[in-house]
This record gives sequence, structure tokens and C-alpha cells, in this order.
Amino acid sequence: MTAVFDKIYELADQLDKGSPTELDDRARACRTTKEAVKDAKSLLESVRVELSEGWHGGAGERALASLEDFKKNRDEQAEDLEESARSFEVVRDALAHAQQEGRNKRAEAKALQTKLDGVWNDHGHGGGNIVLAWAEDKLVKAKALILLADLQRVVTTYDAVLLAEGLKLRTKTGSVWELAGSEKRNLAEIGAIILKEIPGLAALIAKHPELDWALLHGDWDKIMQNPEVAQKIYDYFGFKYVEDGGFYTTGEHSVQSYLGWHDLYDKLEPVIGAHLDHTSDGGDNMEFTDPKTGKQYRLELWKGSYGFGQAYGGEVGFYTSEAGDDSGYFSAAQGDDQIKVTQQIYDKTSGEVYFTNDGQGADGTDKKHFWNLAIRNDPSVDSGNLGQRATIEVRDVGMRDRMYDEMTRYAAAHPEENLSVTKVSDDPPVLSYDWRK
Repeated sequence: MTAVFDKIYELADQLDKGSPTELDDRARACRTTKEAVKDAKSLLESVRVELSEGWHGGAGERALASLEDFKKNRDEQAEDLEESARSFEVVRDALAHAQQEGRNKRAEAKALQTKLDGVWNDHGHGGGNIVLAWAEDKLVKAKALILLADLQRVVTTYDAVLLAEGLKLRTKTGSVWELAGSEKRNLAEIGAIILKEIPGLAALIAKHPELDWALLHGDWDKIMQNPEVAQKIYDYFGFKYVEDGGFYTTGEHSVQSYLGWHDLYDKLEPVIGAHLDHTSDGGDNMEFTDPKTGKQYRLELWKGSYGFGQAYGGEVGFYTSEAGDDSGYFSAAQGDDQIKVTQQIYDKTSGEVYFTNDGQGADGTDKKHFWNLAIRNDPSVDSGNLGQRATIEVRDVGMRDRMYDEMTRYAAAHPEENLSVTKVSDDPPVLSYDWRK
């Protein structure tokens, strides 16, 4: 039994290694730097205005345009710093809560251990009844096991926050993991954490009798109406319900963001109960390369039925691979490579629009993501009659033009897809398409 108490103390000590104060300092540092960036932006703007009065001609106009770009970059940098500050604060609050829970559990464990020692000390000195002593022993040990399970839940919940917020920070200002007393997770560890949490998720649903029927009949709309359950599903699987639109989407740092894309995934559709149209045919995909960096990009579209015919919807995914990588694997687009998508699913015959996802699921306010997904539970909709239209905004005109050229090439090579593509604007760089396969 000593091992159970030792494990409780070990977990509590592990949590105490983190520093909420240091995380708070990092959040404040991000905001201080953000203000400095905004000051730099103001200075750039004043310089640009002064120079614009005297600079004319091609070279001067290009220089002024560069200054304008620098100013825009400062806006993006300030937004990144603010989002990073918020992530540090989320981790800070989660760590402070976990540490308090750990201290409480440690104190309860010490009290139980003292009580257990007292039971047998009394018996050893001739006091008490052996039967009662054994009964008390069993009761104390049972309480200790419950304490351990509760503390493990606390640690796992904290890990979930680290996984989500840590990935956001690694794409911006650095790594939060070491600051919080944890370590970066590899894919195997992420999978292990998720599998470990599934019984807890089932127990959470079981706590609410009104959800038993919903779980039995796969009524996820009902299940996701419970805030506690919905948050747990979002923490571990990235799915969340968009109340206004009546559909499910995914967070930017969901588990799927770790998995990237490979053609093999399309072959797994029957396993997950999906029957989808997708823009890949015999190995021909919508892919293009940045001529300056050699970096490869892939755009893929999906629409159809999900959940063994119980739901319908569509997806727009954007992925990248480094120059020279011929493995067939693409990573989820990150940073400036991400795109802003407004996806609409409609009935091709009647023209009725079922729903529109205007970037829900993306972090922050820029609505840029690697994946625009929208799924609605409704088995009565004919998924074979779905159309998908969307606008896609990218970082610059060059990328927009390369994407447009590749989409029009693909459309011409596969007329059965009924895919039409249009350039919308240069500022911002946007194209639109209508897919009526």
C-alpha cells in the first residue's frame, strides 16, 4: 500500500515543479513586447508618410510598398504576441488549479497514511479488535486508491491543456512545456494520453443518466449540449459544435493537426463510416510548388456522408511538405501557409444552402486554419446531391495564382468533377470555386 501513497506524493511533487509565476511573467513579457511592436508600427507609418511626399517613380513606389508590408507584418506580430500571452495565461491557470488539487490530495493522503499507521499501532499495543482493524485497513486503502485516481485525472487534464496551448506557442514565440514542468510529447505519447482518457470520457457521460440514451443511439447533438462533456471531447479530439450554424467543426490544434495527410487516409473512409467525393483520382492531386523555396503544397476537397450515413458535410484541407520530400506525407499547414476559407454546403438541385463555415475552429480572430470542416447530423439529407462552394484567401498573390492555375488544370483534366474556379481579388488575394461533382 505504501506504493499508492508514494505515487500520490510523486504526482503532487511533479505538479509543484511548474511555476505559475514564471508563466505569468511570460504573458506580461509578451504584452510588453506587443506594445513595443505597435510603437514600431507607428514609427514605420510616420516614416512612410514623410517619404511618400518625396519618393516617386518605380523604385520609390516599391520602397514605399515594402514599408507598407513591414507595417502589416508588425500587425501580425502583435496579434501573435497577444495570442501567446493568452496561451501562457491558460496554462498558468490550469497549472495553479492542478497544483492546488495536488496539495489537497497530498494532505488527504498523509492524513490517511497516519490513520492507517494508527490502526495497526493500536492493535500492536493490544488495543482494538483484529476484525475491525482489517475492516478499517480496507476502507483506508480504498480511499487512498480513489485519491490516486483523482490525482491522475488532474494530471491528465493538465496534460491536455499543455498539448493544446503548447502547440500554439511552438508555432509562435517558443515552447511552454519546459516552463510548466512537463515535456514535449511524441505521437505515441499523444495516442497513449487519448486512449487513457477514453474510459474517463465514458465515465463522465455515465455520470449523466440523460446522456445514456443519446450515447446508445449516437445522438452527438444531445451529448455535446453538456458543457463538461463537450469540453472534454474538444480537449482531446478537437471537435466542437457551432451553435449558430448547427454543425461540428475542428480546432486548429486538434489531434488531426499532428497527423497531416497521406493518400492512404482516403482509403480508410469505410472504417470511419464515411462515403465521400474527394479531389484525388488515380494519384492526380491538386499540388503546386513555391519556385523560390521548393516547398510543396496540396489542396484537397471532400464532401459527402459521415457516420455511416447519419451525417453529411464537407472539408477543405491544405497541407505542405518540404522541398525534396517524396514520401507522400504532407504536414498540416502552419503559420503563414495557413488559409482563410469560407465553405458552403448546398443542394445542387434546389440550391438550398444547408450551412456555411466561415472559418470557425481557427485560433484567434484571423480565421486562418489548415482545415475547414463542417458536419451536420441529419440522415435525411441526400449526400449524393451535395455541392460545395468556397472562397480561399492566401498570404500573397503569387500563391493565389499558383493555386488557381493548379485548380483549373485539375478541373480541365477531370471534367466529371464539375469544378469551376474564379479569381476574386488581389487585395486580399482570394479565389473562389464551385464543386458540383
